[in-house]
Amino acid sequence: MLEEVRKEINRIDKELIDLISKRIKIGKKVAEAKVGEGDETFFRPDREQAVLNRIKELNPGELDNVRLQNIFREIMGATIDVQTSMKVGYLGPEGTFSHQAAIKKFGHTIELTPCVGFYEIFDEVQKENLRYGIVPIENSIEGVVNNTLDHLLQFDLNIYSEVYLAIHNNLLSYAEDYSQIKTIYTHPQPFGQCRKWLQKHIPKVDFIETSSTSKAAHIIAEKKDPSIAAIAPIAAAEVLNLPIMAKKIEDHERNNTRFIVISKEKALATPDSRTTIMFAVHHEPGSLFQALQPIHERKLNMTSIESRPYRKEPWNYIFYLDLLGHIDDPEVKEALELIKNSTPFFRVLGSYPVDQSFS
Repeated sequence: MLEEVRKEINRIDKELIDLISKRIKIGKKVAEAKVGEGDETFFRPDREQAVLNRIKELNPGELDNVRLQNIFREIMGATIDVQTSMKVGYLGPEGTFSHQAAIKKFGHTIELTPCVGFYEIFDEVQKENLRYGIVPIENSIEGVVNNTLDHLLQFDLNIYSEVYLAIHNNLLSYAEDYSQIKTIYTHPQPFGQCRKWLQKHIPKVDFIETSSTSKAAHIIAEKKDPSIAAIAPIAAAEVLNLPIMAKKIEDHERNNTRFIVISKEKALATPDSRTTIMFAVHHEPGSLFQALQPIHERKLNMTSIESRPYRKEPWNYIFYLDLLGHIDDPEVKEALELIKNSTPFFRVLGSYPVDQSFS
């Protein structure tokens, strides 16, 4: 009986390999046709969303939608990889949450390039040394990532796509018990996400900021000192073969980070899009209310609004706003045109597909 089942699996595997090979060949033909028409945009968020939505509709239910879509993300990533040479930058080193988000979005076969900081990612995309960059913009617990907002103002790039990643923080250390730990290395965001856990288990501990969670893990691996620990993802522990003292130490179970893909390209419209804008207002009473009125009047769904100091003008602020809909939608287009005409500074940062994997 077992042998017959294994033969059936082998037969199905052969069929899968043949079908994937056929899909890759067709993907090459698509690439040739695009190049012939002068189009070299091979990663298309609108097409990706359409494919993933169709997979959800066709799913007979043996696998949940997320697992099935992840399989097809890998196939699509492999197809893009044979179509063109494409580099994607992320906040390194290998094993960071940004690295995991890049893999979730593009798959394992696309060339992923670690960068040392936000500026390098934005700068390399601006210079076209990287085709895309992926950076965190918002965490469900700690809020917006100010570094990303500030760089969106500094660079002339577009938000091209987004991806949500479930965040699980882990304590990595060579210590035998918590009482040995005197110093914790990590990025400020994960540290903030684990405050209650740390107060309960390691209340008297110093915090040293690192550029990334993976960088913190590398410090632990290099020093092998039981008095220090890192808060980092399991992926970093696996890469460096580090001991995990405690898993999932975040204070809230539903801890998610939204990452954005930055590019010089602009995404095409989809049925489920998000538009991000930034603008300044006149320094006078009611100016912000007046700027937002066109959104209210058209019953558009504004999902977030944040402000950051405008460094060129003290005590003035840049507002960052997300709303549902694409800039080509008539109601959205009309509202944004009115905001633009009523504010001294306005810019659309991008209209892009909403990540359907988040729930």
